[in-house]
Amino acid sequence: MAASRTDNQTICDYYAEQRYGENNVTTQLWLMQGIVSYAYAGGAAVQKPVANSTGVFNKGNFGGDEVFLRSWFDGSRATTNLNGLAVKVDWLDGGGLDPLLGYLNGSTSTPKIREGSNQDILFSHWYVTFGNIYKCSLVKEFVAKAYAPYTPAYVHKYMDLNQTQVGYFIDQFIVASKYYGFSDSDAQQLSAFMNTKYNNKCSPPDATGQLNSVCLAEGCPQAFPERDCAAYNSIGPYGYKANTPATGTATGVNPTAKATSSETTSPSATNTSAPPASGGSSSSLSAGAIAGIAIGGAAVLLLAVGMWLYFRRQQKANKPAEKPATMPNEMGEGAGAFSPQSPYGHPHDSYYSRSNPHDSYVVSTIGSPNSPPPAWDQAKTPQPQELGAESPAATPGLGSPGWGQMHQIAEMESPDPPPGWSQRTQP
Repeated sequence: MAASRTDNQTICDYYAEQRYGENNVTTQLWLMQGIVSYAYAGGAAVQKPVANSTGVFNKGNFGGDEVFLRSWFDGSRATTNLNGLAVKVDWLDGGGLDPLLGYLNGSTSTPKIREGSNQDILFSHWYVTFGNIYKCSLVKEFVAKAYAPYTPAYVHKYMDLNQTQVGYFIDQFIVASKYYGFSDSDAQQLSAFMNTKYNNKCSPPDATGQLNSVCLAEGCPQAFPERDCAAYNSIGPYGYKANTPATGTATGVNPTAKATSSETTSPSATNTSAPPASGGSSSSLSAGAIAGIAIGGAAVLLLAVGMWLYFRRQQKANKPAEKPATMPNEMGEGAGAFSPQSPYGHPHDSYYSRSNPHDSYVVSTIGSPNSPPPAWDQAKTPQPQELGAESPAATPGLGSPGWGQMHQIAEMESPDPPPGWSQRTQP
């Protein structure tokens, strides 16, 4: 087949036409859906599978070494880079292998991943990601609007992938490509391209500033003939020292479920402000978050009122007996236990910090720097629900920068398909 492919015809365009009879946006998308599904699920569900097609999500072997990458996707490892922090995200919550196998064996016309799940978000993104790698000429029409990709090194920063693991990942895509008709020579060319671009460390920034090395573990071979290890000390979301995209069209591909920080596995350590999966341009607080704010404010007010009443009682108890009306001046000059100059703050004062993703509302100290009376030693302000514990916050560039950048896992290039990406059904 390779011999009949013209020089100006991309590998995606050519095989879309070969397999489906014509080359258009629909057939290109079908080709990417098939290759991605096969690469991750393996060939167990198809007749005459290609040798060694075990699938990225399954146990496999590469170069004599056992490889099993599922834990990078199922939320058991903190490998997702969220605003520079490693967090756990279950990217297989939309059915796992089942919708992929159902599509491959012909039971469904498209991979029926549960809509709105993290897996749905991730796979819709991957069709575009690999559409770019395979040079699909109409890949921009896979989705409703333009977007800006995260740089590969940023996405893979906390995965600590070694050369064998990255090699196995790439090999499963080569095996899948062969199943969809790629010739040996085209498959070998694709393998060489992907390994040279991604399976090394210290690859210099490309012409657009992208950092493409995803083999970041100790022992990964350095890029050849040029390398720039220092560039990887300043990995921005959009490339070398780039925190914003050059195009200015960034949209986030974000998980719908809570993401757990690597610092702890307790429920209280969940991501409290993950952006919405829809990638919309606005954000809102959930009912739970609003309730938490209201409860916190009420608790502060009640505590302040209670302390005021306590000190009023103390004032009355310690105040000398009232003197006759012939001494009115002493009534005005007496310095009781509570005075307008008391250091107690406003009853509604509180402090909220977004500098740490796990910060919650913290009630400001009410009272003087000295310890309060013994009767109040154990008084605790009820801890309000963490802000956004069950709901999204702002998307990147539209609100707080703290948690607005939850992005993709394990893709080579990571363009972000916005809501409404197009899944075309095969006839």
